[in-house]
Amino acid sequence: MKKKITILAGILMILLVGIAGAEEKKANKSRENKKFEKAMRSFEMEAVIMTTKGNISFYLYPEAAPKNVANFVFLAKNNFYNGLTFHRIIPNGLIQGGDSVGDGTGTTGYYLKDEFTDWLTFAHEGMLAFANSGPDTNSSQFFITMSPMTNLNKKHTIIGGTKTREDLGVLRTLRQDDKILNIDIKGKKIDKFLDYFPEEVSEWESKLVKPAKR
Repeated sequence: MKKKITILAGILMILLVGIAGAEEKKANKSRENKKFEKAMRSFEMEAVIMTTKGNISFYLYPEAAPKNVANFVFLAKNNFYNGLTFHRIIPNGLIQGGDSVGDGTGTTGYYLKDEFTDWLTFAHEGMLAFANSGPDTNSSQFFITMSPMTNLNKKHTIIGGTKTREDLGVLRTLRQDDKILNIDIKGKKIDKFLDYFPEEVSEWESKLVKPAKR
């Protein structure tokens, strides 16, 4: 009887140690995530999309969609978007651009998984998000909404939002085939941002299919 109690006590001890270890691992992961989010937020990132109709300024949210924002920054810094058109316009709906081909089929040669968060939604106009052809197919194409479009929540990864009403005003003047001249990325110590994504950047550099000469 004493032997059975000893065995049971040993099993119980192992279970308790396992539970404690799992809880500690979960707590460490939570602390790491919060630290990472704080680091992402500290960049205070913005993007200025310069177009043939004027400039449109956005706040970027790497704390909400870090890898997708990193992809956008990577492409902008490599001048991927320069000269591409806004190939799709839905009046009072959205404006879409960033397609290397110009007919809605162009990609970078690689895809990113979706990143969703509850606090960043399409409840407001002026949201900057990646277009896709289904779950986890984010590449280079993006769109900007001109009205609330909550039906897109958890279907498209949001990476930013317009700063002012003036930005929305410029957005509404865009027409099909207007061009992106350049995308300027701003923020604090912005040159350090992509250092947080060395493996991703290495992959993107190896797979990137640049647009044909424009």
